[in-house]
Amino acid sequence: MKWIHQSQDLDGRLMRFLLLPLLLLLLTAPALAQMKFVLQYQDQFGKWHRYQEKHNEGDAYRTAKARAAATGKRFRIVDGDGNLLDLVSP
Repeated sequence: MKWIHQSQDLDGRLMRFLLLPLLLLLLTAPALAQMKFVLQYQDQFGKWHRYQEKHNEGDAYRTAKARAAATGKRFRIVDGDGNLLDLVSP
């Protein structure tokens, strides 16, 4: 008498069935855990508009600083929840 786990064909399918969701979860977890930095600029009426989104805080600050100098507009960096992190004036 063979037990269900002793069958090679079923054992391979069972392993793939169990390992595939685990592998997909491990591959997507770091991407979901990254912090978002949203760059916004202020128009002449004082309204903030979304410019760009980055995942590296240093790069977000350098971009905001360069764009503020190039355009003469104020830029701010907010996190994914909308909390103010930095304000860059030209």
